Amino acid sequence: MIVSNINNMNTATERLQEFFDNLLAFCDQTTKSQEDQILLAGSMMAVAKILYHNNLSEIEFQKIMDHNGRDLLNLIKPTIH
Repeated sequence: MIVSNINNMNTATERLQEFFDNLLAFCDQTTKSQEDQILLAGSMMAVAKILYHNNLSEIEFQKIMDHNGRDLLNLIKPTIH
């Protein structure tokens, strides 16, 4: 597992940066192709959804899903022709 000194971090921003860095390192170490990276991204989104659902109220969960859905659409919209 790629978890380092996350428990010693002070702020949420620092912990978030550590998680992000670890996930990118995991991606670099485990994916062998663009398809692997796309599949990993999809599984990360699914895990995020499960974690949000398990740890937030239904209203908080829905707000995050709505916001993330808009972000995803804005990200891919320029690529849709």
